[in-house]
Amino acid sequence: MNISKTNYILTINYDNELKSTAMTTETIYHAALVTHITGLTMMAGTTLMDYVIFKQVWKQYAIDKMRSLAISEAMVKLQIVFGVGFLFLIISGVTMMYLTHGVFGEQTWFRIKFGLILLIMINGLAFGRTQGVRLRKLLPEEISGGNLNDQILKIRGNLTLFHISQLAIFLTIFVLSVFKFN
Repeated sequence: MNISKTNYILTINYDNELKSTAMTTETIYHAALVTHITGLTMMAGTTLMDYVIFKQVWKQYAIDKMRSLAISEAMVKLQIVFGVGFLFLIISGVTMMYLTHGVFGEQTWFRIKFGLILLIMINGLAFGRTQGVRLRKLLPEEISGGNLNDQILKIRGNLTLFHISQLAIFLTIFVLSVFKFN
């Protein structure tokens, strides 16, 4: 009987039969890690694209308010990509925690990262989404002749602050994930 230690689990090697199980666990871990990175990248990338496209909304707002409304309405689909990325992040994170028996959960960098992910979600739902909904509600009223320019400009400032804060949080998460400070 040969007892060998792999990266994450202890295996007993009976003529290499159980050794393939360890490789499967390692492969699952790496697949979950790739999925985790993909999910985080989808979320951060969606936020960046949202910011870039909103800059176009504001350029068009000065020229053609109908076009700015159309661009704003089309951006709603980005929320789906963000949500799929978040789903990837959660499922793969739980998978990795299970496979490593929660070893990362005790580390400071992970706890901070987890809190920042929660902050992104809360900020996105409570602030970013509400500002986007208000904008999509006010733009048609402004086009119909309402004098809502001041309210719309306030939303513009709020959304700019929202995007910059979200991107800064994502950058912090990437740095924590790479350097793994304790």
